[in-house]
Amino acid sequence: MKHLKENSETYFSHFKFATKIGLTLLLRGGIFVLHGLFPVFDIPKRLNLNDTYSYLKECNEYAERRKKRM
Repeated sequence: MKHLKENSETYFSHFKFATKIGLTLLLRGGIFVLHGLFPVFDIPKRLNLNDTYSYLKECNEYAERRKKRM
């Protein structure tokens, strides 16, 4: 597959990387929905917007480094 070759990945490593990001975002999104419904609790620091941004930035930097390995 072209996409896997472009990113120097196997099918399994791509599945693992994409699934980890997807599940993490689902979890964090769920926390924000619950906070919207029940604003009496604070969002934990490691799940807040700044931490989510940092997590996604790290994932993107990793993906960019993979492309440069080719």
